[in-house]
Amino acid sequence: MIHIVNGDIVAERLRPVARERWNEDVWVYHELLTEGPVYPIFERYLAYRALQLEKMCGLPASLYLQMSNEQERSWKADVLQHPEIALWFEHDLFDITMLLRLTERLSREHPEAAVYWIDIAAVPGHDRYDGFGALDAEQLARYRELGIRLNVEAITWMHHTWLAYTSPNPRKLVRWLEESGTVEAPYDAIVEAMRFHLRRFPSREDGLGAVERLTLDAVADGASSFLELYQHIRPHVPEYGLGDMQYWGYLRRLISGEAPLLSLSAASDPMPEPLRPVDPSTGRVVLTEAGRRVRSGESNWARERGYARWLGGAFVTNPAP
Repeated sequence: MIHIVNGDIVAERLRPVARERWNEDVWVYHELLTEGPVYPIFERYLAYRALQLEKMCGLPASLYLQMSNEQERSWKADVLQHPEIALWFEHDLFDITMLLRLTERLSREHPEAAVYWIDIAAVPGHDRYDGFGALDAEQLARYRELGIRLNVEAITWMHHTWLAYTSPNPRKLVRWLEESGTVEAPYDAIVEAMRFHLRRFPSREDGLGAVERLTLDAVADGASSFLELYQHIRPHVPEYGLGDMQYWGYLRRLISGEAPLLSLSAASDPMPEPLRPVDPSTGRVVLTEAGRRVRSGESNWARERGYARWLGGAFVTNPAP
């Protein structure tokens, strides 16, 4: 068996246990499927995706392509050789999208493999949004025997979820949610993640998604620096799995354009650079007049500015579906 995880910290803790106790490998999957354009057969569009991620999140396109190409080679050489594959993914959107993506790909490229989902909620008492990274090696080892074997029915349902998430028409995801009805645990976590994804779309009332709205409210309440805002916003959206690079993309959009909703304060240092240590004082922002009007409901940001952002497979310009 090979164990696929999404973080280097988890891999460092799990790998010695996997090798010594089970004689099994651990493989780290690096992706950011909550951001940038996401396609059903994802690996065909890496170059275009690299350019869009650089624009959205500041992740250098050359770095993304290098990592992706190396990962593709390792996937074929290392992962596809195993008859059993365990997917260690949590309940937030960041993890659920990776779970869906890998399940779909394995169903195409390695259909004979036995695929297991190692569910973060399988062991009682651990917050499902805290993640595997909060656990030590012994705690991680407990999950090994609790994997859920994904049968054909589950894989097919997850494939339909992936197609809805990556559709250029977000109404397909709305229909999928309506048709899914009540879903048993742990698959209900997938439904919850998709519901949260729709909260990211700009609303009809103010043209903001959940993260932008929380940001304007936080600035109005006195938070100002990039770090203060990120640390305030992240726990308010545990369903997201929001990283600092993702949030940097949100904040940069809010301070950009002809009528930005936020602006750097006169005494502020510039916004921090992605992939570099963040000084607590950098990127201090204030509400602009446009920001106050949007926050009060007097104007709609998406209609007046044009939202122009990738969410899943949809390039969104107008308010929510």
